[in-house]
Amino acid sequence: MIQFGCGQCGAKLRVPETHAGKKAHCPRCKGALRVPQAPTFPTGESRTGKTEKTAPQNPPDTPLPEPSRASEPPATSGENAPRSPFRVLLYPLSVSGVIHILIFSLLPPLWAMATTFRFWESPGIGPLFCLVLGTLYFIHYAAACLSDSAAGGTRAADVNSASTPLSIDALVSTGQTILPVVALVWGPTFGYYLARERIDWILLTWLALAAFTFPMIILAVNDFDSARAASPLLVVPSIASVFCPYCGLVVCLLALGALVGLLLYLSVGPAGIWLLRLPAFYLFLLGVHFLGRFYRRHEERLNWGV
Repeated sequence: MIQFGCGQCGAKLRVPETHAGKKAHCPRCKGALRVPQAPTFPTGESRTGKTEKTAPQNPPDTPLPEPSRASEPPATSGENAPRSPFRVLLYPLSVSGVIHILIFSLLPPLWAMATTFRFWESPGIGPLFCLVLGTLYFIHYAAACLSDSAAGGTRAADVNSASTPLSIDALVSTGQTILPVVALVWGPTFGYYLARERIDWILLTWLALAAFTFPMIILAVNDFDSARAASPLLVVPSIASVFCPYCGLVVCLLALGALVGLLLYLSVGPAGIWLLRLPAFYLFLLGVHFLGRFYRRHEERLNWGV
């Protein structure tokens, strides 16, 4: 494996040696980069820079000594050490995460209003401008958290840091990448329901297929920074390579999604309990973190390269 750092955001990257010399994009800041060549070492010199001593060869009939286990590093050292589940559940509890949860709590009323004809018939572009800008910012921050979690982040990302620069171009670029994919996956379901006005086996089948493939599609699109990554030629083999753990991830995300939907409904429905929006977006960021951690854990099996 080739290990190197992104020249723009400093993210530590690791790719197979077969990608040496190829152009790619940083999965965190989306900046263009080129994978360096694999380092070469002179004969007799190790990767640590020290000259290796040639051990005397044993006679043919002499058994080789057992390797010592005392010098082996413990299996739980470094970043491979298991993290407690409680620590994972605290991912949104950073300064940036709490601020964004409060900001996003203002969005559900706009989303609810956008489903009515009154919203689109109202004069002025103020509400529409707030709806578009707020939704784009919501998508951009979710993508930033996904990239940060996939890179090993343990707390919600700071959207205005060097690794996740905030600008109108960044919002538009993220929206142009994510929104078409969301419309492609879920649009036919809503279109079919509006046209038939009933729930049948075709609708339920498409819903199940969309819910099962959507997490992997979002992972691929965010990693490649292109809507073309939603191609079944990439998504289907990727799911097959990690099928069992992916099924567990889907069940977890579906449970979180159902709970988030229930909380948002109660927050903007007849009850209108505003405080329920805070745990709803907390759980949403937690689901994004689970998705990013899944990619980090199974990155080599997915074999997406950079």
